[in-house]
Amino acid sequence: MSAACPAFGFELVLRSTPGLDAAGRRALEDALAATVASHGLSAARTGGRYVITRDGGQAIDADRDVLRAWAAGRPEVAAATVGPLVDLHEVAI
Repeated sequence: MSAACPAFGFELVLRSTPGLDAAGRRALEDALAATVASHGLSAARTGGRYVITRDGGQAIDADRDVLRAWAAGRPEVAAATVGPLVDLHEVAI
């Protein structure tokens, strides 16, 4: 029996600016969802982090770059951490 094909994805952790209200957080999450969808990605929220995968394929470094640039352009994001590509079948992130 052969091993399952890898499912590459990565973790995204956002820290919002101090004082961001509930409406601002919702707007940030909506903007993230729109960016993720427009690039053929999916985001599963787990606590304060997101696990990013590619719909029907493997996430790649360019996907990480897209979300890094998106976060850098958002004034309500104080810090963003974009994790390395990992096989989601082999690690729990």
